[in-house]
Amino acid sequence: MPRRRYSGSLAHRADQAGILVAGMNVPLTFQRTLMPRDTLDQAIVTGLSIAANHALVSLVQESIQAGALLVLGGGKRKGREFDDRTWSQATIALDLVAVGAGIGIQRLLRQRHREPLPRAGARTGGFVLAASGGAGAIIGVLQEAFVFSRGRSKGTVPMVVPAASALAVVGEYRRRKAEHLDTGLPPQGVAASPAKALALGVLVTGAVSSMGLGERVLADAVSKSLARVVRVNPELLRPLGHLAAMLALTGATRVLVEKVFGTIEKKETSVEAAFDVPPPNPLVSGSLDSLVDFSTLARQGRRFAWTVSSQEKIKTVMGEVACERPIRVYVGLESAADEQARVDLVLAELDRSGAFDRKWLLVDSPTGTGYVNYAAVNALEFLSRGDCATVAMQYAAKPSVLSLGQVNEGRRQARLLLDALHARLTAMPADRRPKLVLFGESLGAWTSQDPFVDRGTRGLVETGIDHSIWIGTPHFSKWKEQILFDDRPDVDAGLVGVFSELAEWEALDAAAREKLRYVMITHHDDGVAVFGPELMIQAPEWLGAPGTRPTHVPHAMRWVPTTTFFQVLVDMKNSANVVPGQFEAKGHDYRADLLPFFHCTLGFDATEEQLDRIATWLELEELQRSEWIKAHGAAGKSLASSIIEAVVAEARELGEDANFVLAKLVHAVAEDQFGAGGGASVPEPPPAPSSA
Repeated sequence: MPRRRYSGSLAHRADQAGILVAGMNVPLTFQRTLMPRDTLDQAIVTGLSIAANHALVSLVQESIQAGALLVLGGGKRKGREFDDRTWSQATIALDLVAVGAGIGIQRLLRQRHREPLPRAGARTGGFVLAASGGAGAIIGVLQEAFVFSRGRSKGTVPMVVPAASALAVVGEYRRRKAEHLDTGLPPQGVAASPAKALALGVLVTGAVSSMGLGERVLADAVSKSLARVVRVNPELLRPLGHLAAMLALTGATRVLVEKVFGTIEKKETSVEAAFDVPPPNPLVSGSLDSLVDFSTLARQGRRFAWTVSSQEKIKTVMGEVACERPIRVYVGLESAADEQARVDLVLAELDRSGAFDRKWLLVDSPTGTGYVNYAAVNALEFLSRGDCATVAMQYAAKPSVLSLGQVNEGRRQARLLLDALHARLTAMPADRRPKLVLFGESLGAWTSQDPFVDRGTRGLVETGIDHSIWIGTPHFSKWKEQILFDDRPDVDAGLVGVFSELAEWEALDAAAREKLRYVMITHHDDGVAVFGPELMIQAPEWLGAPGTRPTHVPHAMRWVPTTTFFQVLVDMKNSANVVPGQFEAKGHDYRADLLPFFHCTLGFDATEEQLDRIATWLELEELQRSEWIKAHGAAGKSLASSIIEAVVAEARELGEDANFVLAKLVHAVAEDQFGAGGGASVPEPPPAPSSA
């Protein structure tokens, strides 16, 4: 009987199989997706795709080789003796069985509409099994012809290089041929010439081989270490080393996902100034008359209070005299000890400011940093001619949308606030109640929808929500999925609608528009709205047949396990790229949608000229504030604030109106420097009574 010899785990066949699949898939990493990618983004997508495919296929192929070893009776340290060629041939046979089984699983579990994720996972598992078996068989046959047949089993012979290079070139040809399907779309993405495509296979496989060396060393170390404890052949334990690499890659991917979401929120807040002076306007939180201490508002709350639209500005832009002074209420995490205390403080602040006497009451659910979309609130203040109040509560301080505790906190706090407002409003005469509008952006949309999970649209109606507008709702919202796809008795489909642009709302008949109360604005190319872990194992419905895809979704885009996940992850990051002062309706930028949707869906009566003036003002204010930030940076506790505090104290000692004194000091600077004069907008105090 020939002596058993295990050299390099069949000349590192599993690693070469991983390289083959990874290299073959590289051209698809360059395909056009929802958003353009720069060179760094493309490197991230290609690199992560290569790493994931290599690790996954290596793990499966190593498991197939271990299975063949068991079939041959070589599972124990002193089992049957045979050479590598026998093991190689048994592995090829088992690879072919894996190919057949994988294809069978995919056919048996064809994708269905709204299918359970375990079914999708099993089908994708069949795909990986077939791909791994096929790649292993190809490498195995090449090794049989050029390695084992010549009695050479030691060392790595890179049989994968010609195979991967050829398949990569074929893949690139197919990708470029499919590009004609998107000739009507503006150019984007990374263009590759045929010469570059030819070199692509060789260069990439060389890079992957270097990367795979580390994983190979890890697999060897794990298998040998465990073999000292478990008395089995070390080759049976090699899959555990590849599994460890997979887990490490999964952890790194999660960190990347969280960082992308954090980047999105930072971009959303990038046009904010830091305000370190309490606003003298008594109708905003943090003012001298407010029940909320200015120091507890945090950066986003201070910005929210200061950038309220002034009555004078509303009159000028709208060209009307009869305008009110808007109210803004904000409670930060540090403003009260717990959730209930913060809700109680909100109600007290609403009472103090007279918010319940206004026609419109907007509940704005902020993002994870406490950021409130200024464009949405300002639009309502202009459209309502100032006859409105806006309330927001901070529920987190970190921009990490995947923090489950953060989302749960936002949901609980939103539920408490909405229930408290409902109880308060129902106690008022019906003809005096303000209309209650719920608004949320991104994570704010998710957390403000979560209170109504398992309650459908009935929950919104019963809570007294007259209207809601959500923009960029994340894919993770369970309420959204229930409303749009589940057949539920508590859902009135006529009350809710999802629109990518205003034209879709306008296309509804008058009766449907009249009934509609709850609106989700979701762009087809918004990565935040479509990204989810399901992309790793399931083709999304928005990547269906080319003729059925939504606008802006490339017809040539193909779903590929792992690769599409990384592509849409980068798309999600890039969808939040905005230019200050240039409102656009694309990706995760909804600034251009807010004014028209607020105007039409809430039933305001502004003229086209007024709408144009509001839009122009919003863009100019954003640009002006952004330029101010660049010039001045973030403000901390400054000398100016100390001087102003002294002036206020002196005014009070003299019996003067401290609000008016402070307003005179800061109004001009606030208006001229960064367009926030509204925060210092107060009426002139009446003249002192005559002593005569």
